[in-house]
Amino acid sequence: MESCGAASKDNLNDEASLSFVDAIPVNPLEQIALTSSIQPNEGTMSTLYGNEIANEYAQTHGDAKYPSGTTLYEVTWRQKADSLWFGANIPKEIIKIEVVRFDENSSPAYERYEGRPLRKMSNENINVSKRIDAIRSQRMAVSP
Repeated sequence: MESCGAASKDNLNDEASLSFVDAIPVNPLEQIALTSSIQPNEGTMSTLYGNEIANEYAQTHGDAKYPSGTTLYEVTWRQKADSLWFGANIPKEIIKIEVVRFDENSSPAYERYEGRPLRKMSNENINVSKRIDAIRSQRMAVSP
Protein backbone atom coordinates (compact mmCIF):
# COMPACT_ATOMS: atom_id res chain seq x y z
CA MET A 1 0.00 0.00 0.00
CA GLU A 2 1.35 3.41 -0.97
CA SER A 3 0.99 6.58 1.00
CA CYS A 4 0.14 9.88 -0.62
CA GLY A 5 3.74 10.89 -1.24
CA ALA A 6 5.42 7.51 -1.51
CA ALA A 7 5.14 7.19 -5.29
CA SER A 8 6.16 10.75 -6.14
CA LYS A 9 6.58 11.05 -9.86
CA ASP A 10 8.80 13.51 -11.66
CA ASN A 11 6.68 16.60 -12.30
CA LEU A 12 9.24 18.60 -14.27
CA ASN A 13 7.81 19.88 -17.53
CA ASP A 14 10.80 19.14 -19.77
CA GLU A 15 8.63 19.53 -22.88
CA ALA A 16 8.27 23.26 -22.11
CA SER A 17 12.03 23.83 -21.82
CA LEU A 18 14.73 24.58 -24.34
CA SER A 19 16.75 21.70 -25.72
CA PHE A 20 20.45 21.55 -26.48
CA VAL A 21 19.70 21.70 -30.23
CA ASP A 22 17.85 25.04 -30.06
CA ALA A 23 19.85 27.82 -31.73
CA ILE A 24 19.25 30.65 -29.27
CA PRO A 25 22.44 31.95 -27.62
CA VAL A 26 20.92 32.78 -24.20
CA ASN A 27 18.36 30.67 -22.33
CA PRO A 28 15.61 33.20 -21.54
CA LEU A 29 14.10 30.79 -19.00
CA GLU A 30 17.14 31.51 -16.82
CA GLN A 31 16.42 35.26 -16.87
CA ILE A 32 14.00 37.15 -14.57
CA ALA A 33 10.26 36.71 -15.19
CA LEU A 34 8.63 40.12 -15.47
CA THR A 35 5.04 39.28 -16.40
CA SER A 36 2.92 36.63 -18.09
CA SER A 37 -0.20 36.40 -20.20
CA ILE A 38 -2.51 33.88 -21.80
CA GLN A 39 -4.07 33.98 -25.23
CA PRO A 40 -7.05 31.58 -24.83
CA ASN A 41 -8.31 31.99 -28.40
CA GLU A 42 -4.92 30.89 -29.72
CA GLY A 43 -4.29 28.21 -27.07
CA THR A 44 -1.01 29.85 -26.06
CA MET A 45 0.61 31.44 -23.03
CA SER A 46 3.55 33.80 -22.81
CA THR A 47 6.05 35.01 -20.25
CA LEU A 48 8.14 38.14 -20.59
CA TYR A 49 11.63 37.66 -19.18
CA GLY A 50 14.34 40.28 -18.83
CA ASN A 51 17.93 40.62 -17.79
CA GLU A 52 18.92 42.34 -14.53
CA ILE A 53 18.86 45.80 -16.16
CA ALA A 54 15.30 45.21 -17.40
CA ASN A 55 14.18 43.97 -13.99
CA GLU A 56 15.66 46.93 -12.10
CA TYR A 57 14.12 49.40 -14.54
CA ALA A 58 10.68 47.74 -14.57
CA GLN A 59 10.53 47.76 -10.76
CA THR A 60 10.88 51.54 -10.59
CA HIS A 61 9.40 52.81 -13.88
CA GLY A 62 5.99 52.43 -15.47
CA ASP A 63 7.07 53.45 -18.95
CA ALA A 64 8.61 51.47 -21.78
CA LYS A 65 11.78 53.54 -22.15
CA TYR A 66 14.25 50.81 -21.21
CA PRO A 67 17.89 51.88 -20.87
CA SER A 68 20.82 50.70 -22.94
CA GLY A 69 21.87 47.16 -22.06
CA THR A 70 18.32 45.94 -21.52
CA THR A 71 17.30 42.64 -23.10
CA LEU A 72 13.70 41.39 -23.09
CA TYR A 73 12.60 37.87 -24.06
CA GLU A 74 8.96 37.08 -24.89
CA VAL A 75 8.58 33.28 -24.71
CA THR A 76 5.36 31.79 -26.10
CA TRP A 77 4.24 28.21 -25.52
CA ARG A 78 1.33 26.11 -26.72
CA GLN A 79 -0.89 25.15 -23.79
CA LYS A 80 -1.82 21.69 -22.58
CA ALA A 81 -4.10 20.46 -19.84
CA ASP A 82 -2.45 20.13 -16.46
CA SER A 83 -2.62 16.52 -15.31
CA LEU A 84 -2.44 17.61 -11.64
CA TRP A 85 -5.06 20.38 -11.58
CA PHE A 86 -8.42 19.84 -13.26
CA GLY A 87 -9.27 22.69 -15.62
CA ALA A 88 -5.80 24.25 -15.50
CA ASN A 89 -3.45 24.68 -18.43
CA ILE A 90 0.34 24.62 -18.41
CA PRO A 91 3.00 25.26 -21.07
CA LYS A 92 3.57 22.57 -23.68
CA GLU A 93 6.36 23.23 -26.21
CA ILE A 94 7.89 26.61 -26.96
CA ILE A 95 6.59 27.88 -30.28
CA LYS A 96 8.30 31.27 -30.39
CA ILE A 97 10.89 33.39 -28.61
CA GLU A 98 11.16 37.07 -29.43
CA VAL A 99 14.19 39.03 -28.27
CA VAL A 100 14.40 42.82 -27.98
CA ARG A 101 17.77 44.42 -27.21
CA PHE A 102 18.20 48.08 -26.34
CA ASP A 103 21.37 49.91 -27.35
CA GLU A 104 21.86 53.62 -26.69
CA ASN A 105 23.14 54.29 -30.21
CA SER A 106 20.27 52.80 -32.19
CA SER A 107 16.65 51.77 -32.11
CA PRO A 108 15.88 48.45 -30.35
CA ALA A 109 17.02 45.32 -32.18
CA TYR A 110 14.52 42.49 -32.70
CA GLU A 111 15.10 38.76 -33.24
CA ARG A 112 12.62 35.91 -33.51
CA TYR A 113 13.18 32.17 -33.02
CA GLU A 114 10.65 29.56 -34.11
CA GLY A 115 10.40 25.91 -35.14
CA ARG A 116 11.44 22.57 -33.71
CA PRO A 117 14.30 22.98 -32.96
CA LEU A 118 14.19 26.74 -32.46
CA ARG A 119 16.01 28.65 -35.21
CA LYS A 120 16.48 32.36 -35.89
CA MET A 121 13.87 33.50 -38.42
CA SER A 122 13.83 36.25 -41.01
CA ASN A 123 11.88 39.37 -40.06
CA GLU A 124 10.76 40.12 -43.61
CA ASN A 125 7.06 39.30 -43.02
CA ILE A 126 6.91 40.79 -39.51
CA ASN A 127 6.01 44.32 -38.48
CA VAL A 128 9.09 44.65 -36.28
CA SER A 129 8.22 48.03 -34.75
CA LYS A 130 4.75 46.75 -33.80
CA ARG A 131 6.25 43.66 -32.12
CA ILE A 132 8.85 45.76 -30.26
CA ASP A 133 6.13 48.12 -29.03
CA ALA A 134 3.93 45.20 -27.92
CA ILE A 135 6.77 43.57 -26.00
CA ARG A 136 8.22 46.68 -24.38
CA SER A 137 4.80 48.06 -23.34
CA GLN A 138 4.04 45.12 -21.02
CA ARG A 139 4.05 46.14 -17.37
CA MET A 140 5.86 44.20 -14.69
CA ALA A 141 3.55 41.97 -12.66
CA VAL A 142 3.11 43.20 -9.09
CA SER A 143 3.60 40.64 -6.36
CA PRO A 144 3.40 40.99 -2.60
